[in-house]
Amino acid sequence: MAKTLILYYSRTGTTAIFAEAMTEVLNADIAEIKCHRYDPGWFRYLLAGYDSVKGRLPSVDSPEIDLDNYDLVILGAPIWTSYPALPLRSYLSRNPNLPDRVALFLTYGGHSVPEKAVKIVDDLLQSNLVATLALPQDKVTGDDFSEELDAFISRLNVIA
Repeated sequence: MAKTLILYYSRTGTTAIFAEAMTEVLNADIAEIKCHRYDPGWFRYLLAGYDSVKGRLPSVDSPEIDLDNYDLVILGAPIWTSYPALPLRSYLSRNPNLPDRVALFLTYGGHSVPEKAVKIVDDLLQSNLVATLALPQDKVTGDDFSEELDAFISRLNVIA
């Protein structure tokens, strides 16, 4: 059975909700990328949007995980100003030793364009993602994502 890691960043907790739900279904390990520059609050929210547009990568606290132990890593993050959240981009810019199989899920508000954010992550990885999913924030916070979760997991070709 493939060993799976869900590695995510969540500023407000929305992305974390989906990551934790997926962890239970897949019996996967879970780890969080942390970035104190964008802690909760209005100023930090505005700073995140400004930095996202400018592409300013922040320092992040990455979990100490041996990625060689995993057959599949599922990355997760919110979309900020049509870009994947900067903490995920910062983590990926370090060229972590990810396995051949990487998937991506993104959460977003109504104004973001998921396709652009997916392409940016795909380009950062320099490989093809095995599956992608973009979920509107209201579906996640409303606990209305079971169909999307099931479809995403089926595209991963893992035994849950």
